[in-house]
Amino acid sequence: MIAMKEDDVVDIVDPDTNEVVNHCCGPTAQGACPGAGPDGIVLCAGCRVDARGAGPEYWNLWVPPRSQHCPRAWNLDRVGY
Repeated sequence: MIAMKEDDVVDIVDPDTNEVVNHCCGPTAQGACPGAGPDGIVLCAGCRVDARGAGPEYWNLWVPPRSQHCPRAWNLDRVGY
């Protein structure tokens, strides 16, 4: 398992194995995902994110498949978390 401890690093976690499969640093200043594909789907789509530096509401947060929005840019109250 890969683990990074910096506050601004987000671990991307496989929802089946709970292993860290990738990392990102969250959204750009404009709220976009710097790792999104050409279709706009974010790097963490279909996985869970563990953004320890963002507060407990972002720990083990599931990102829907085909999501085009960075979860660190979400207003969690508005999306129902």
